Amino acid sequence: MKQEDHPIALSDSDIAVLRAVQEDASATARELAERLGMSPSTLWRRVNELEQAGAIEARVALLNPDKVGLPVCVFVFINMVNHDKQTLSNFVRFVEETASIMECFAVTGTHDYTLIIRASSVGAFEQILMEEILPHASVASASSQIALRQHKYSTALPL
Repeated sequence: MKQEDHPIALSDSDIAVLRAVQEDASATARELAERLGMSPSTLWRRVNELEQAGAIEARVALLNPDKVGLPVCVFVFINMVNHDKQTLSNFVRFVEETASIMECFAVTGTHDYTLIIRASSVGAFEQILMEEILPHASVASASSQIALRQHKYSTALPL
């Protein structure tokens, strides 16, 4: 959650709509409305309101990384050279512009950031690390762990 974001008040009906959309964003309004016991127009209006309120950010297709040639998942732990505003801003901009970085978290503890990177091979990850991440002026050091197997993956928030 971005610092400027605040939770919105969700009714039981809103939560049911959000759960249904998380489960299958490709379902038609008619299908979702039928599943939830409401009219399609009511459902459509509520989905639009939830989108405008920012509760629904996007509706996307989730791809299988193995099937699309990105089977290597790496967790990269970043330490910054310093924590001044410009350094952090430059790093965040770099992260946002680097397609192979799937997620980035500012974290507590030993490291400043944790990245999740997808790559086609360990060699491709090494190239990203050696040619893009480590040379970046904001990065003091990085360490990584390659995921061996994924036992759980979910994009659905536990509402």
